[in-house]
Amino acid sequence: MMSDLGPILILSIDGGGTRGVIPAQLLYHLEKEAGINVYDSFDFFAGVSTGATIATYCAQNAGSMEQLANFSYSSENLSHMFNQSIWDRLLGRMQNQPKYDGINKRQYIDDVCQGLHINDIKDKHLLILAYDFIDRELVTFKNNRGHDASYNPSLAEICDASTAAPTLYPTVDSSAPMRRWLIDGSIATNDPSVCAITEALAIGHTFEDLWIISLGTGKPVHDLGQQDRDRIGKASRKWGVVGWLNNGLLDYMMSASSSVSFHQCEQLLGERYLRVDGFLPRKLMQLDNTNPKRVEDLRSYAFLWFEENIKSLRQLLTNVAAVRAETSNSSRVNSLDR
Repeated sequence: MMSDLGPILILSIDGGGTRGVIPAQLLYHLEKEAGINVYDSFDFFAGVSTGATIATYCAQNAGSMEQLANFSYSSENLSHMFNQSIWDRLLGRMQNQPKYDGINKRQYIDDVCQGLHINDIKDKHLLILAYDFIDRELVTFKNNRGHDASYNPSLAEICDASTAAPTLYPTVDSSAPMRRWLIDGSIATNDPSVCAITEALAIGHTFEDLWIISLGTGKPVHDLGQQDRDRIGKASRKWGVVGWLNNGLLDYMMSASSSVSFHQCEQLLGERYLRVDGFLPRKLMQLDNTNPKRVEDLRSYAFLWFEENIKSLRQLLTNVAAVRAETSNSSRVNSLDR
């Protein structure tokens, strides 16, 4: 049964480092090719890691989707955020510190967030995930609700924490009255959709109110024969910490949690849920590769997935609009009856 609050349309965006090119491009095509205004269409934006910066950009209506896709997620700007000194490049993980210092990342985030705090977002719901690695608990930043709203952190602090991927960027300390040490929320879940569902329920919606469009950042194509699978599997038996890190441990964890979230949302919401995601060549799965050719390849896949899903996207948005209109008419009739 639907609540008095009526339907709520959620945009959920995965983490994935530089693969954030994909959801940024999808939103750009949604506006440019399909004529759908992202800010006006969605009621609730949820994101983690690179998805946190996109969700925050959308919720605060910081600029056009074209600017997001073609500047923020350009090879040039990504290279600026994932910057390395010559010693970083030479020593890599041997220097036993984060691969990047995070200074340029924070500078970009500061520029986008314009000094705003989470409770300055008034007309939309915003949910950003980080992880307190000392207390080992998920941290949910949300506007105008919950304990984090009481100290009203800056959007820049929230996005900086949510994108602090271990081994890539330094840990971020929060400005809360009791300081916490936060890292990338993808450690807990790389797809914030289920967290968005629970938050929507907590503010008074019912399951029947909920509609979700979830944007992924890709998963590796199943292109390995059994011989290669066995070779990698046998080698993994001897991997220690360095071996797992060099072979994409962080991305394995992220992909695993996204697949769990997809299964749960599909079971809970059925036709009121749409996941836009797809397979990528393994060479495109790196979290921090900012090569111009690779960025162009990611953009090409984003457009392919957009074309594959545009009919379903339009149908879901049409269905939401119809339910909204029906709810509005029903409320008007009930008001006249009183």
